[in-house]
Amino acid sequence: MDPQLAPPSTSHGSSIRLDRVTRSFAEVAAVAEVSLECAEGSFTALVGPSGCGKTTLLRLMGGLDHADRGTVTRESMRTSFCFQEPRLLPWRTTIENVALPLELAGVPRAQRIERANDALEQVQLSDAAQRFPHQLSGGMMMRASLARALVSRPQLLLLDEPFAALDEVTRYELDAQLRALWESQRFTAVIVTHSIPEAVFLAQRVLVFTPRPARIIAEVETPHDQRDAHAWTSDAMGTCVRKASDFLLAGISEQRR
Repeated sequence: MDPQLAPPSTSHGSSIRLDRVTRSFAEVAAVAEVSLECAEGSFTALVGPSGCGKTTLLRLMGGLDHADRGTVTRESMRTSFCFQEPRLLPWRTTIENVALPLELAGVPRAQRIERANDALEQVQLSDAAQRFPHQLSGGMMMRASLARALVSRPQLLLLDEPFAALDEVTRYELDAQLRALWESQRFTAVIVTHSIPEAVFLAQRVLVFTPRPARIIAEVETPHDQRDAHAWTSDAMGTCVRKASDFLLAGISEQRR
């Protein structure tokens, strides 16, 4: 079976393990002695101050960067990224942009168009399949970006503030859609976000980081029930948001002393 077309794994081992990882740039430490593990099929959120090293950690997890010290262990798995900018090619239609990873992998045209249509349907963007990026709203472009990340049926999905530039209503909609997709497909997901409510809504656990260099100061488990429109204002969610916020503020205060 073509690896691009293989179904997601259903085992429940460890997808990623970081052991005392350190990464510096021009003698400035971005990440210091970070150890963490993401179980297969889990959803983890990374929150912390701007510039603390969260994106560096995400790049290390995805194999886009290498640690100076420590080890990064990751299973052999299909990995997709979803970045803060949609990064759609302006000369390609929506469906052609979504199908691009399969095209680069050598998947036959008929199969990749079928898969791209399926991915667009998952993110409720089928009616924009033949539009070009300049004909899409910001929310629609991010849906296309998410569809492109999903088209390869990833076992690991890494998201770097994908909805940060969107208005609040659109962001809520896409958060709910992403959470529903994860619940149905159970890929391993890691998201970087500055929004603690978003982190609590999406993830099973929230890892809170100090200012640079990034160190984990807290792990907050979130409610295990399914998310719906009322989850944002539930008591359980509110408790988790306050707890993560308190840890974040305490870490910032400690760093400034």
